[in-house]
Amino acid sequence: MPSERESIDIKKAMTYDLLQIIEAEPDRTYTVEELKRILNVYIKGLEQ
Repeated sequence: MPSERESIDIKKAMTYDLLQIIEAEPDRTYTVEELKRILNVYIKGLEQ
């Protein structure tokens, strides 16, 4: 089990990854459904 510090670092890294995905198209507006799909695809990618 990760330590508290490792857990925080993992969360920060995941947030950074997701920001990179969203900022790849700065002029794009995302719907709630699109954001859910991005999150789900990201999570499924981590499970592989």
